[in-house]
Amino acid sequence: MTSFSFHPLFLIWLIGTTLLSAVIVKAMARIGVMDNPIERSSHTIPTPKGGGVGIISAFLIGSIIIFPLLHQPYLISISALLGAVAFLSIISWLDDVKQWSAIIKLAAQIFCATIITLFIPSLSLLQQSYFIFVPVIILGLVYVINAFNFMDGLNGLAAGVAAISCLFFYYQTQQVDFALIAIALFCGLMGFLPFNYPKAEIFMGDVGSQSCGLLLAAFAIAPFNKLDHISITTIPSETILIFFLLFGILYDVTFTLIRRTKEKAPLLKAHRSHLYQMAHRCQIPASIVTIIEWLFCIWGGMLALFIPLTTSLNTICAYSLLIIPQLIWTLFILYKTRQHNIKKW
Repeated sequence: MTSFSFHPLFLIWLIGTTLLSAVIVKAMARIGVMDNPIERSSHTIPTPKGGGVGIISAFLIGSIIIFPLLHQPYLISISALLGAVAFLSIISWLDDVKQWSAIIKLAAQIFCATIITLFIPSLSLLQQSYFIFVPVIILGLVYVINAFNFMDGLNGLAAGVAAISCLFFYYQTQQVDFALIAIALFCGLMGFLPFNYPKAEIFMGDVGSQSCGLLLAAFAIAPFNKLDHISITTIPSETILIFFLLFGILYDVTFTLIRRTKEKAPLLKAHRSHLYQMAHRCQIPASIVTIIEWLFCIWGGMLALFIPLTTSLNTICAYSLLIIPQLIWTLFILYKTRQHNIKKW
């Protein structure tokens, strides 16, 4: 947590950024670029999908304002991050309107991930193992972006997980610049969530889901700008925190990917066979499924904060406590699908 958390100007900025997001989200709901329900959709009536424009517009404007307001310098890593988010948001919005091919979206994601990978980690860290480190980080960033996009299928699920993650990261990180970015995103999400949960007046669309995924993944590598080298035993606490916070999402997406690969189902074809979607198809209310996913996120954050991975015993304990709820959830969904005679995932 930063030293200016209770600064009057900071508190005014928090309220202003949240209200700005809410105003833009409300305006986007009236503009009405519609998400028409299809076979894989969880919603049944056409719903506007521009909520992410409000989230990210407020986030970007708030981020630009807060640094000079608190006399904080703009580092090149922050400028690169904001530029990447703005670019991905524009491409995502155009895709929402024009329905571009998946290749264009993937190219934009890789481009933004590359920018972040080249500008956030320290130069010495990049030079240490360039041909291994850079591709792995880019791949990880793109995976999180898409995972977040895939999980944005129920009211409040992805946005709530992102908001919770921002708060945990803000509390944990020692880097003032990234703390400000996290709280700016939190404000943008808080302006959106009342219009999306429990009943959706608007969805955040790809603009919100992909940008949130990019930012949260960037938070995971934020401490790399202070490192000269990294190994499996020197992974920063912020990186572990983000992984634990997003573990529920990453588990669901990875489990679904492995299962569909095993069943030889087309991986690029839209579907609704994620665990959270199967839960909803088994008549579990969407609001309850969303709360469960929020609790997974909170649980992961608490484990990361209170069980430091400083010994082998702690590490085994933390990862066991992280994985066991997901295994129980998986078995429960398998039981419910059989109970409801759902044979096709």
